[in-house]
Amino acid sequence: MSKTFRRIAYLRVGRLVEPLLPRFENLGKSLRKADMGVSLRMYLASAVTITFIAALVGFPIAVGIVYLFASQFIWWVSILLGILIPLTTLTGFYIYPNYIAGNRKRALESSLPTASSFIAAMASAGVAPDKAFLALANENIKLEIAKEAEKITRNIEILGFDLLSALELAAENSPSRVYSSFLEGLVSVVISGGDLTSYLTNETKMLMREKVREEKEFIESLGVVAELFLVIGVVTPIFFVIMLAVLAIMSSESGAQGTILMALLTYVLIPIGMTVIIVLIDGMQPTD
Repeated sequence: MSKTFRRIAYLRVGRLVEPLLPRFENLGKSLRKADMGVSLRMYLASAVTITFIAALVGFPIAVGIVYLFASQFIWWVSILLGILIPLTTLTGFYIYPNYIAGNRKRALESSLPTASSFIAAMASAGVAPDKAFLALANENIKLEIAKEAEKITRNIEILGFDLLSALELAAENSPSRVYSSFLEGLVSVVISGGDLTSYLTNETKMLMREKVREEKEFIESLGVVAELFLVIGVVTPIFFVIMLAVLAIMSSESGAQGTILMALLTYVLIPIGMTVIIVLIDGMQPTD
């Protein structure tokens, strides 16, 4: 979605969605955790605008699809598709920030052991935590944790936050409870004047053990996903294709309905099932 479109939607529709903002407080938290760089008002304005366009375009497309695949014009199918298209669009807008936040969560937790080890090494050399996060942000590594360190450094050096406030803000907006606990523990150690090197060393060991455990669980769960793929992607489509073919042969009157159901199975249900499996595997897979 381009910035120009977001700006137009914000200016045209933003005032209309303003009263709805308190009802979408959880969506606002998801946007912050996803780090999408867009306000709740702008996101809702864009979602409403695209949903309206989808409803405006979706109904004629649904009518045309039904007209092409059916010998008789079936209004209820076209109306159902006309409703499903904008409804699916709006649902996608609501789910998308959570999906992005989930990806960030896995990326943060995957790179956290490396970052903890790095900060522990810096702390053992007598480097202050804020300077350790600055060094982590300046490292040429493409990890989500480096982006988080960059934001912490930006809040300290540019926005005038102190170290504790910057860490607390990062913990509050983090999609990962593990990363939030790591930062909260770091804040507690700094406030109490505890042994920072010992804390970071113990955290690194614990995070490494947890990462190994998650890798083993992912390998074991792949067998279940493979069976699910066989059921959704192979057995179920074959069963319905055979059933629809038999019904079409036995009853000539159900030929139009069978054609529509076959088209829905081929072009809608099977792709949706495969997409669900892909998203499921992507959500289960640990990030490198």
